Parts: sequence; structure tokens; C-alpha cells
Amino acid sequence: MAAGTQQEYEELKQEVRRMLEANMDKSSQKLHIIDAVQRLGVAYHFEKEIEEALEIIYRHHCNHIEIDGDDLYTTAVRFRLLREHGFDVHCETFNKFKDKKGNFKESLIGDVKGMLELYEAAHFQLHGENILEEALSFTTFHLKLAETTVDYPLSAQIANALKRPLRKSVPRPNFWGDIFLSSTSEMWWKGLDVATNFPFVRDRLVECYFWMMGAYFELHYAVARAFVTKMKRQSQVYFVEAKESITKETFNWAFNDPKIIRALSIFCRLMNDIVGHKVEQERGHVSSAVECYKKQYGVSMQEAYDELYKQINNAWKDINEEFLKPTAAPTSAFNRILNLARVIDHLYTGEDAYTEVGESVTCCRYDVKNK
Repeated sequence: MAAGTQQEYEELKQEVRRMLEANMDKSSQKLHIIDAVQRLGVAYHFEKEIEEALEIIYRHHCNHIEIDGDDLYTTAVRFRLLREHGFDVHCETFNKFKDKKGNFKESLIGDVKGMLELYEAAHFQLHGENILEEALSFTTFHLKLAETTVDYPLSAQIANALKRPLRKSVPRPNFWGDIFLSSTSEMWWKGLDVATNFPFVRDRLVECYFWMMGAYFELHYAVARAFVTKMKRQSQVYFVEAKESITKETFNWAFNDPKIIRALSIFCRLMNDIVGHKVEQERGHVSSAVECYKKQYGVSMQEAYDELYKQINNAWKDINEEFLKPTAAPTSAFNRILNLARVIDHLYTGEDAYTEVGESVTCCRYDVKNK
């Protein structure tokens, strides 16, 4: 990076840092800044400032300052950001948007941006939070209707959210090509000569790198991306080139099969088995979770799908619960697990994009194999 560009880069970072540290009349103003920084995928530059700002907002939330009069949009954004960062906020905050019959108010239908944020917030639900289940059903139904009636860019935001909410979205996929090219100048995979040296494996090195781009998308994890791609095993989680918070105790915790890693394993296995079930059965593949469930309980294929999707949904709730403070391991380790879950969702929702190199991979990937 040129010296002038580096200087401009640092100046912009300082400007954002000042915005995050500044006192503001309403906490909602700070929420919108934090949300924007996170959506841009640059929050890792400002972890300390974001954490301190959310701590203040959380204390205000607990004291019910600025809460009762907040609209749906602000309430949902605050809930989502606090939950995302491990603060134990209560979903009952959304009760004020229900009518006397216990249903979400019809007046909310006209607040499309508010409904979109409630939809996003509902994906941070924990076990037993029925109000968020109701919120998800309510917003999904009405957002599908609104998508065809609202103007761009809100219509595109709704379409993207319905396809994949923020909680399940891989960070900064549109920037991955630049990172990929800048960190693979030696093109190390050519030296491996997979076809000759590893004829028993599929030539999926670029796709493996795609997995690691999701888990370690930050620029300073360049060595980790290359290293883990070379030794990638989908059944394990690696903490490589991580921050000082990743200690020997963190590795011991990971190898003791904690709930969040069990949830990731279940999620990966079931997503893969469901999406590849029909093709694998046609070619005489070994029995998948779908076939096992069908035979064990004597149900149809669709009933098996429905039950396994319930287990997938429960795995997401387990992941959300494990993020609540205090965490059993450093959050930086948890974020790698979360990002792997996001990549799995990206690859195996609606298609086996890893095996077949589907659209969800090709739309985010640069063709660099022959460069």
C-alpha cells in the first residue's frame, strides 16, 4: 500500500473512532454508526470502541432510559446489536408492539424498515423465546408482500435479508476477490499438483479457500487462511494466527467438545446431508441423516427434512446462547466458529455449492486458477 493511501486509511480510521467515542444526545445515533461499521465489515478495527459504546447503551437499557418511547426500528437494532455482542437483553422488550390479543399490531405492517429490523433481530433468538418465533413468522410473511411494492434499494435489502439474514451472512463477500488475489501471489496450490500427488481427493482448493475466507476474512489473517486451507478438515475448528486471547486453555476448551462446536458439527452434517440427499441416493452413496431418520421413525422424506431443519434451527439457538456473556472462551474464538457456520449456510442452502461449485460460490469468487 502506498504511503499516501496508508495515511488516508489511518485518518479515516481515526475519524470513525472519534465518532464511536463521541457523546451523543440519543443512544440511537450511536447504534446506527455501530450498525453501519459492522455491515461494512470493518468493525474489527474498532472492537474496543464498539464494546465500550454498547456497554453504555446496555446500562441505559437496563435502567429503561429512552426505551419506552423508542420505535420498532430503534428497538430492534438495539436488541440485535446487544445480543450479537453477548449482552443478555430480554426479548420481552417487543411486547409493547403487540395488541391486547397478543398479536403484533397491524400498524407495524406499514413500517417496512422497522419490520426488516425485527426480522433480523428474531434470528438472534434463544431456546424458549416464543415472541421471537412469532416475530419471525409475522415479519417474513409481510416482508415477502412488501418486497414487490417498495422502491429500490429497500426492495433489494428485503430480498437479500429473506435469502440470508445478517446473523447467517458471511462477512464482506464482495471484497473477497481482492483479498484472495492479494494474499495468493505465490499461487501455492499450483505447487501442490493435486491431480498427480492427491488423485484420491477432489480438486477443490479454491473452494476450500472460500471456506477459510469466511472464517478468517480479516486482512491480518492471511497466513491463517493459507495454512488452514492446506490442512482443512471440516470436522474440526482451527484457531490459527489468532490474537493473544487464544491460549492453550482455549485449545483445551475446543477439544473438550463444547456445546457451540457440537452445534456447528450438527449444523454442518445436516445441511450437507439434506441438500445432497437426492443426488447421493441416485449414485448409491452411503446412507445420510435423511435416510437414517426415515428408516428409524418410518416417516416420509419431507417429514425427515422438516425434523432435521428443526434440529438445524436449534443448533443456531445453541450458538446464540453460547455467545452470551460470560463466554466459556474468548469471543475471538467464538467468531471463527460463527463464521464457519455462516459459510456452511452459504454453501448448502438450496444447493451443494461446494461439490457442484454452485452459484453461491461462483458469484463471490474470482477466477484466478489460471492467473
